[in-house]
Amino acid sequence: MNSIWKEIINIANQANRTIIFLKEDIIDRKEECERLGIPSKTVLYSVVSNSNGIIIDNWIRIWGQDSSLNNGLFYYNSKFKDYISGMILVACDVVGGLFAINITRFNDNNLIWYFAPDTLDWECLDMKYNEFLAWTFQGNIDEFYETMRWENWDEDVKGLEINKAILVYPFLWAKECDIENATKKLVAIDEIISMNFDYSNKF
Repeated sequence: MNSIWKEIINIANQANRTIIFLKEDIIDRKEECERLGIPSKTVLYSVVSNSNGIIIDNWIRIWGQDSSLNNGLFYYNSKFKDYISGMILVACDVVGGLFAINITRFNDNNLIWYFAPDTLDWECLDMKYNEFLAWTFQGNIDEFYETMRWENWDEDVKGLEINKAILVYPFLWAKECDIENATKKLVAIDEIISMNFDYSNKF
């Protein structure tokens, strides 16, 4: 266990929310990290090297390695490469939002951007990856998701499979969407991601 991973564990242990580390089957992912341009001795490399992912409050999924139970960082970046030129996807949430590190797409220095399912636009979070990870552990994510959560959302996402997500209809980006009364349907997260990217391109 390297020092970076120990620090990640320590920060998680001090958090006041539910954090689950997935460790189904850890193998050497050095080649995949190199293909994605992820330097060693970085926080992202450490997450991918030491876990199959991290789940925060059953809502945010930080991607690690692929396993028999979950798709991981390399899977999503390969599947959606045509939509994310100049970025590396690193996480998602249960309503289809995406977090990515900007590499060359936008004019900043490797900051985290969020593809918001309620606007279908990328927005800069002004955080590096290590700051983003700390924010998910200890920051005010409740405020961030205030307009995308409904009463008893925590019961609806409890035990949700990591490759699944909740499709809200009318869609979160639609003017007629009333989050409390909207239909919530369990689907594959890939389905929501693909649909949101397609609608974004149309608009």
